[in-house]
Amino acid sequence: MAKSADAKRTKILEAAKKRFAHYGLAKTTMAEIAQDLSFSKALLYYYFPDKNSLFAAVMEATIDELLEISTAKIKSAKTVQHAIDAFLETRLHIIKENYNVFEFTYSLRNDMPPDLECAMPAMFEREIEQVRSILEMGVENGELKPIDDLMTTARILLISMLGMRLGILKEFKNLFFPPTKEEFDYILDLQRKLSKIFIDGLRK
Repeated sequence: MAKSADAKRTKILEAAKKRFAHYGLAKTTMAEIAQDLSFSKALLYYYFPDKNSLFAAVMEATIDELLEISTAKIKSAKTVQHAIDAFLETRLHIIKENYNVFEFTYSLRNDMPPDLECAMPAMFEREIEQVRSILEMGVENGELKPIDDLMTTARILLISMLGMRLGILKEFKNLFFPPTKEEFDYILDLQRKLSKIFIDGLRK
């Protein structure tokens, strides 16, 4: 019974992700998702009480996918810089692939649904942990000098890299809108350059 319930929940998340990624949150309804699955709306609401809670779960599943892919790439990376590049490339690829999903997190930055507001910090901490593991790898393999506080250093690096979008803003108000698809490559280039400066400063 538990496996069947898990399978249904997974199917709901997959169908919802396709809808959200194609149409965005505002233009997607629970009825449409139920119809895509040939489920009753009652069954959908049994797993998720409303559209916002479903969206939050889709976001968490998307972050899970991001971390799973980037973890595999990081493990096969030969150097710290290659690992950071793999993390950044995977991150932007997943965001670009699910543009309409991530767009909502920008548009409602100041009025975020409680489910998503609770989930976002945990997602961010998981990304920080991944950067921390990269730095730890560098220390252990001798590329980097000992780092007193790996977690804080990882936090500074990640926040700095994510802040690279400020470098391409034409107007300050655009900070509260998602990057355009055309901006992604330039953002990635800036993030790579910043990470190299940062990592070079930690080398022995």
